Amino acid sequence: MEPLPRKRKGAPPECSSPAAAAAARSLQDAAPRKRACRDPVPNPCGVVMTAPPASNGASAAGCGGRGVKRKVGCIDSATRMGRRKRLESEYDLGEEIGQGKFGSVRLCRAKNGGEEFACKALPKNGGETAHREVEIMQHLSGHPGVVTLRAVFEDADRFYLVMELCRSGRLLDEVAREGRLSERRAANVIRELMAVVKYCHEMGVVHRDIKPENVLLTKAGRLKLADFGLAVRVTDGQKLSGVAGSPAYVAPEILLGNYSEKVDIWAAGVLLHVLLLASLPFQGGSVQAVFEAIKTAEIDFHSCQWESVSVHARDLISRMLNRDVSSRLDADEVLRHPWILLHSECQLKAEFSSLWHDNKTTMPRIHHERIRSDCQHLSSESSIDDSDEADECGIVDALAAAITQIRISEPKRSRICTSAIPTKQESPSSLKGNACTAF
Repeated sequence: MEPLPRKRKGAPPECSSPAAAAAARSLQDAAPRKRACRDPVPNPCGVVMTAPPASNGASAAGCGGRGVKRKVGCIDSATRMGRRKRLESEYDLGEEIGQGKFGSVRLCRAKNGGEEFACKALPKNGGETAHREVEIMQHLSGHPGVVTLRAVFEDADRFYLVMELCRSGRLLDEVAREGRLSERRAANVIRELMAVVKYCHEMGVVHRDIKPENVLLTKAGRLKLADFGLAVRVTDGQKLSGVAGSPAYVAPEILLGNYSEKVDIWAAGVLLHVLLLASLPFQGGSVQAVFEAIKTAEIDFHSCQWESVSVHARDLISRMLNRDVSSRLDADEVLRHPWILLHSECQLKAEFSSLWHDNKTTMPRIHHERIRSDCQHLSSESSIDDSDEADECGIVDALAAAITQIRISEPKRSRICTSAIPTKQESPSSLKGNACTAF
């Protein structure tokens, strides 16, 4: 019997067949492959989330979903789940300030600096609700219309989500206090809400629980969308199933079990109805009766309760509460509706007017000689005092210099500062109104 050859250290084993040799090479390469799989892929920032689609609407190459993936390092480390730090080490808990569908909300104060936040406690026995809510809030972080998640803690029983505190409370509280809101206020609320909803849909998120209780207001009056406990991630064209939401705000297709992100538009339409009429459009003595009304009841826009509501507002509500999903407006179309654009323009004029009055005392006064040289053809019988006229012209000049895209039209200038045809002079208050209209 021939002795077996001694194996030289580090030499590959000799194989009697090509198949055995291939198997040996595979085993030798397995360890390096495992190490390569464990090594992180170089990436400047890191989170598994989907970015908004490109402006031209095209998806990233090779990606069938919405946008491109980012890695987990982009998430603020304080908002990651599984950290060992305890809530009590960084925050002092205060009184309860709210009760949500899946947990309570308490006031909390940072031990370092004393800044106040809202702390939402979610029980761990709620299944994937807490994980999903945290993941979606991380995914949407950075938008000014989404409540900011500051930190996440956990103990044996609960997750604790530390979020920014919206001091002006809920939109529901404003409706309960004011009753019907003005069309201008309602339009601004819907405009801000639709801007957030549009962002969520671009990021592949459906909220599924839009209602006044989940719309918060900051001290400055800005809107913040909150409570993403029922929100889900979707890809383009994906259909959802399962009844979710608050009974009075669910869309009819949710009750049929096959729906898309347009359920958020329906819920926002119900909210707009509440803002303008202080009542729900679909009502009933039981949940089933409400669902039946959602599926079949028609809104009578010619009844007496709609007399004080403009035709454009009625048109927008009818388009948002359209049971034909393909004909229902999307978020971008709502933002481009004439009623929204009309009141957005009014809001812009109001901001200019506020800027005008706030800065009137600091505006440079223009000398009377300049006024006379610029308006030398004005009637000598003018009833306007020179100092008042200087103030108004100074304000107009300052605004025109600051906002270069907006200029007083030539017909208005000629009407004020020329006398080819003698004109009746106006009082300071009416002159201010004309100048404001020009802007």
